[in-house]
Formats: sequence, structure tokens, C-alpha cells
Amino acid sequence: MGGKTDLDRVVAYIPPEWKKELEKWAKEDERSVSWLVGKLIERGLEEHRNHQNSEKEGVR
Repeated sequence: MGGKTDLDRVVAYIPPEWKKELEKWAKEDERSVSWLVGKLIERGLEEHRNHQNSEKEGVR
């Protein structure tokens, strides 16, 4: 854990209750909070891309 990575770092400020919830979720899944947040961002970006593509095609 804590090895070198090619990934960029992103810092965000969130409410304490969100952090606690993320920590609980990550622990339940035996993952780090960083990994979990990365997956949530990935999912959000995929949804955003899909939305943009459907708008370009004239579909709402």
C-alpha cells in the first residue's frame, strides 16, 4: 500500500458526514477511500459522456 503511481492527485473538500460514509463503504468493500472515490468519479464521467453523446445525436 502507498506505492508509486502514474495517477494524478485531486483534492476535494467534503462535509465530514460524507467522509465518514465513504470510509464505511470503503471498509465494507475492503478498498481504500481513494479507490472508491476514483470509481465514483469514473462512473460520473461515463454518465456525463453518455449524456453529451445523446445530446449530440438529438436524443434527450
